[in-house]
Parts: sequence; structure tokens; C-alpha cells
Amino acid sequence: MEAVTGFVGRCEQIAEGLEALRAGNSLVVKGRAGIGKSAFLKQLHGRLGKEVPCFWLADTNGKAAVFDLAEQVHDRLSLKVPERFIPGRYRARAHQTGIVEWAWIKRAISRAPARETADLVLVSLRGRGAIVFLESLEVPPTQAEFYHDLAEVAQLAAAMDQDNRRVRIQRLLWRFQKTMELKPLAREQTRELAVRWLVKQPIRFTSDRVREAFLRAVEQDSGGVPAAIEGMLLSATNDGEVTPASIRAYRHEAGTRYLDMTPVLVLAVIGFMAMRYVSRGIGEVELLVMSGVASALFYGLTIMLRRLSR
Repeated sequence: MEAVTGFVGRCEQIAEGLEALRAGNSLVVKGRAGIGKSAFLKQLHGRLGKEVPCFWLADTNGKAAVFDLAEQVHDRLSLKVPERFIPGRYRARAHQTGIVEWAWIKRAISRAPARETADLVLVSLRGRGAIVFLESLEVPPTQAEFYHDLAEVAQLAAAMDQDNRRVRIQRLLWRFQKTMELKPLAREQTRELAVRWLVKQPIRFTSDRVREAFLRAVEQDSGGVPAAIEGMLLSATNDGEVTPASIRAYRHEAGTRYLDMTPVLVLAVIGFMAMRYVSRGIGEVELLVMSGVASALFYGLTIMLRRLSR
């Protein structure tokens, strides 16, 4: 969406993030899905890129991410590679000029094990005052270990969903000296985004009143979540013409508020335990069996969910 509307709001938080990174701290940005964590980090990346070496690690699989980071490091700092990575026909030129072009080593890097490429990146980043921006901490264990190693040689600035409970990621968090949480945009900022979109991507409305009603709907129904705002705007753009009836249909998953089921689960556990004691007291075998089965199912589900969240 930023390509159309530009970045709107969060001026104070941008300043806070820049101050933390310039002070040498690693930064983790938390927030719900769709709140704009990646866009926020890209703003920091763009502003600091002219001051210090900054690199962007996209949310992709481990080997592809390491390969992409190796290319960025080579372009900015020159990746330190062993001579065997350089084809024989280029080695003399590399010795004479001290320059190794990416095209010469690209094939060897792509064929090397991810761990070996990661080690080359780590060696090249050490002592260079670099900042690595991590688009997401929702990564598998091997990639989480690489992030641990990255934190030893560079500052990190990472985005993380607020419901991330993976054990390996929780262990990584102690390396981040600064934590920020992004909240939904204010109503006026939400309207500004929508108005900017309408300037760049005109939408036909049946009347000015419908246009105003649409803007109010975006303010209210999106909940200030950028992904929800974009979803509603895209829906209106694809429809071609916005009518009073279509406004009521514009909803987006990122703007939906979900009920927290934790209190319900707690009450269920208490209920199961109470059933067991009552059944013993009154001698109801069937009730005792039912409560035991329900408790076993609940505890089994709890263990499974804990393992999946790691």
C-alpha cells in the first residue's frame, strides 16, 4: 500500500526507533498481523541506509534468505570468500585488483551448504557496524539459530507477531535491548490513507454522500489496521462503483476482533474437576467416567498446542 499512499503516521515511533538503533541497540517491533510492522521497519531501513551498512532479510526460507543476504553483503561490503569459490579464469584478475565480482562467485555460493554461506556472511559482517533488518521472526529452528549468530556480529531490527510463543524465538529476545509495540492507526490517519488512495486510484461513487460514508466505514471497520484498510480499498477498487449496499460488504480479516477464549477454557477445566468430585460424592460412575474422559482430552489438547507453538 505504501507504493500508492506513502507511509502515514507513526512519526514519534519512527523517531524512537531511529534513536534506539543509532544508540547501538537491537530493536524488536511487535504487533498483530497486518498492523504494518514490515512497513515500519522499511522506513527505518531507508533512513539509516545512508548512515551505516543496512541489510534486509525477507520472510523466506532459510537457504534463500542466507543467499540473498550474502549478495547484499557482497554489494555493500564485499563478501569474504575462499579462493576455491572463484573460478580459475578470474583468480588472476581478483589477485591483481582485489575485487571479486558477484557474478563470479554466485554459482558457488548457491551450491554451497546454507551453513557455510551463513559463516561467510558472519565473518564479513563482524566489526562493520551493520544493521540487519529481519522481516519476520516466524522462522524454523535452523534459521532462528542463524539469527542468534547474527546478533553476535551485527545489530538486529526485527518484526514479530505479538502471539509468537516459539521457545527458540523467546530465547533470542534477550538480545534485543529495545522493544516497541505498534498500535492501530488513529482514525484521522486511517482517513488520510484512504484519501491518498482515492487520489492515486480513483474509485467511482454513486454520490458524494456515498463517498463520505465509505471513508467513515474504512475508519470504523478497519480498526486502524493497515492491512484491513488496504483490503477494503482494494475491494472497492475492484468493484468499479461503490454503492450504499456495497459499503456494508467491505470487511477484511485483519480488521476483525476475535473473542479471547481463555476464560472459557479455564471455566471448562474447573467444570471438569468439579464433575469428578461431585460424581465421586454421589456415586455416579457414568458421570465420573465422562468427566475423566473430558479432562484427558483437554490435557492432551493442551500438550499438543504447546508443542505446536514451539
